[in-house]
Amino acid sequence: MQRAEACSDASATSGRTVVFDRVSKVVVTPKDTQRFEFMSASALYADGWDTLAHPQFWKQIMCLSPDSCIINVASTRIPIQTACFRTWASRSEFEKSNIKSKLREENCVDYHEEVFVTSGKREFYEHRKSITTIGNAIRYFESYGTDPWYAQTILLIESPGKHASSSYAGAKGPFQLMRSVALQFGLKVNKHVDERTQLDRASYGASRLLSTICIPRVKSMLQARSIPYDEKDLWFRLLVLHAYHAGAGNLSAAINKISPVSGGRDLITTLWKTQAAGFKNESQNYSQIALAALLNFDELISIDGDTVFSSWGDKSLADANRRHPSATMTSDEMADALLMYEKDLGDGTIGLDRFIRQWSILKKAAATNGSPLPYPVNDFQLIQVAGRMMHKRQSEDAIKLLLENMALFPNSRATAEALSRAYGRTGNAALAQKYMARSLSLSETMP
Repeated sequence: MQRAEACSDASATSGRTVVFDRVSKVVVTPKDTQRFEFMSASALYADGWDTLAHPQFWKQIMCLSPDSCIINVASTRIPIQTACFRTWASRSEFEKSNIKSKLREENCVDYHEEVFVTSGKREFYEHRKSITTIGNAIRYFESYGTDPWYAQTILLIESPGKHASSSYAGAKGPFQLMRSVALQFGLKVNKHVDERTQLDRASYGASRLLSTICIPRVKSMLQARSIPYDEKDLWFRLLVLHAYHAGAGNLSAAINKISPVSGGRDLITTLWKTQAAGFKNESQNYSQIALAALLNFDELISIDGDTVFSSWGDKSLADANRRHPSATMTSDEMADALLMYEKDLGDGTIGLDRFIRQWSILKKAAATNGSPLPYPVNDFQLIQVAGRMMHKRQSEDAIKLLLENMALFPNSRATAEALSRAYGRTGNAALAQKYMARSLSLSETMP
């Protein structure tokens, strides 16, 4: 029978009591500084969820560039080899099959085991951009009387840092709510407004979906089998996440197929290997990804003790000031900070205007100190940043950055060629032709 709800989580494996602690952090963003509370991942470490191969695999994928991929055993998610994804995708199906067969043999993987190739998802899981969103959503969930653990976890995996994103199925916003669900809970969705993209309203819709449908349905499934639970058990929360993602009906079909007599971690890991009705591979992965995201986020907010920086560049400057608060930063430290701002720009954490502004500030500071700022080191450096921006469809800002680079390196054939391609992508044929001609002209004048 159901246990009384407690303020701590009973261990899935040993019966010990472990607590999902709150952690309070000062969050520094380019706009302001605020204190937020987040949910700690201490329970994951206490019961060894962090040691499982599946969340460890997804932790790697979340930090891996989309240009790379991990060839892995599907059932265990044990990595076999890291490869270039573009090279892999260019191979024929026959070549791919031969490579997988060879890797099975070399790594003693049973022939019947399926081998997956999973590309890096770093550009999707932009957790640093989600920090303040999560802090605010936790407050909203608490005001609506719903466990804030779900706010943090869902925002880390559904649409991190992308309030207006839509899925192939039509889900939208930070909590990826379907239109029918949003309307069911009173959100406005029409041709003039879509409240699924507004954090406060989306939080309300998601919290109501969880508290009135997902959590009660999971309780009913467990009560029907006389499986004891606590609503704050981690395994119970993960079941609720599966209901949120796959739908309670599909989760129920998977539970019926397993026919469990007890809850706990074993139930969750068995779900990772179970398919039933609409509970397929994507559904199996959902709680694995949730665990990985929670672990990565916990590392992110723990790097600087009480303070969390949404910008790598701001963190770099703060670190330099901590090293010698009474002295002036060296030009090398300023260049290092700009490298971090580059990363922010590529990640979309900051916009081009702020990047240019910080660059100008540091350039002036270096000049005041009487030493040149060693940034950028060559004309290719900002071309690469612009390339990442083009990949993320930030064409106008990429062109602005390339024009800055052209001003610094007026004889850069590579920059002229990059500008030609960028203008071509935006449909500006005249400027594309102009910079291609300039690139060819610079090629002819090169020794």
